[in-house]
Amino acid sequence: MKSAKLTAIIYAVVLSLLLLIPTLTIRFVDHDARKAWENRTLTERPTLAEIRESPKQGFKDFDDYLNDHIGGSFQSIKFRRKFYFDVFNATGDTYIVGKNDGALFLTAPFQQPDRDTPFQWWEKVCEKLQVAGYQRNYLKRVEASKAMLSSRGANVIYSSIPTTPVLNPDQFPRSTPAGYKEACAAVTPENNHIVKMREMDPETNFFYPLRAFQERSKDPFFYPNSAYHWQGESTWVFIEELSKEYNFDLPKTWPRKPCEYQDVPWDIGTLIGVGETTKGCDRDKAQLGIIVEDRFKYPLSAKAIELNPRKTHITVVKMTNPHAENDQSAIIFSNSFGPAVREQYASLFKTTYHLRLGIINTPDMKLLLRESDVLDVDTIIIAIGDFHYPGFLAALE
Repeated sequence: MKSAKLTAIIYAVVLSLLLLIPTLTIRFVDHDARKAWENRTLTERPTLAEIRESPKQGFKDFDDYLNDHIGGSFQSIKFRRKFYFDVFNATGDTYIVGKNDGALFLTAPFQQPDRDTPFQWWEKVCEKLQVAGYQRNYLKRVEASKAMLSSRGANVIYSSIPTTPVLNPDQFPRSTPAGYKEACAAVTPENNHIVKMREMDPETNFFYPLRAFQERSKDPFFYPNSAYHWQGESTWVFIEELSKEYNFDLPKTWPRKPCEYQDVPWDIGTLIGVGETTKGCDRDKAQLGIIVEDRFKYPLSAKAIELNPRKTHITVVKMTNPHAENDQSAIIFSNSFGPAVREQYASLFKTTYHLRLGIINTPDMKLLLRESDVLDVDTIIIAIGDFHYPGFLAALE
């Protein structure tokens, strides 16, 4: 009996020591590597004062801190994702799904706090945005921003890029919740939220080339469907359709030859740390001859700098097109989709400015618009993906 008890004690001590190893090694783990690999900020350890002030939130933060920093977790996660990716063409995460043709793409924000609500973007574009009440609220924000942006005489265009849910709903994976396939298939060139808002307000310029994209969507390389931001051939078709719609002349340098199938950067690969490229179809952007430079660095407010001391200004990018067919100027306000296509936009004008609204808060944006000359242009373009409710428009109202 004593021998059995001693064995149990030894076993308990050894097991306890083994369980303590990950926690004891937190200090020696390469957290910067995990931060870069997962493209996110790891949870900071809550202070004792924070735990005392709000015990429930404090212990939750401490639990997240352990999950992010505990020894061995980074290697385990890397192994799991690589195994899923190589064997099942998946990642094991509910917000990144594999299509039936073997590609991967996001269904929700990668850094969303609630991992229990995947397919958030599919729900937005195929269900919420197709409801009349949602469209009316969307239009109110658009009209408010339009009144402000066009106050100096510019023509304002709200451009929206068709994304994968409405292009290939017949290829949804079997893991897709019931109803999304039917809802996304119901979004057609004749029946979608942009068509409905045009009917409500014929004076507002909405651009949404859904028909042109659906006609090409069966080419798996047209819109690299493993990508989060649109890229490749789709960006060129988007601008070609925009030029037709609003009579913008394409420059003589515009690549008109068929695109070349090649490996293109894979932004989801950057997000999840698995893979770096995917097969795509692209044209030579350098052929456009666009000159990209910084126009000015606009200082942020003292409050914004206090919250993030590393960011003291925003950069407004200036692009010059020596091959333009006109002397017009434009500014593009965008979310993160803007950089993927800003040089193609710039090919339509002599001078083009690009500003990402996600990098500046509302008070600073209002100050920028009021006290700078960024609105003294011929055309203002809002550039977003179709699954985004344009929340940043609040800063432009």
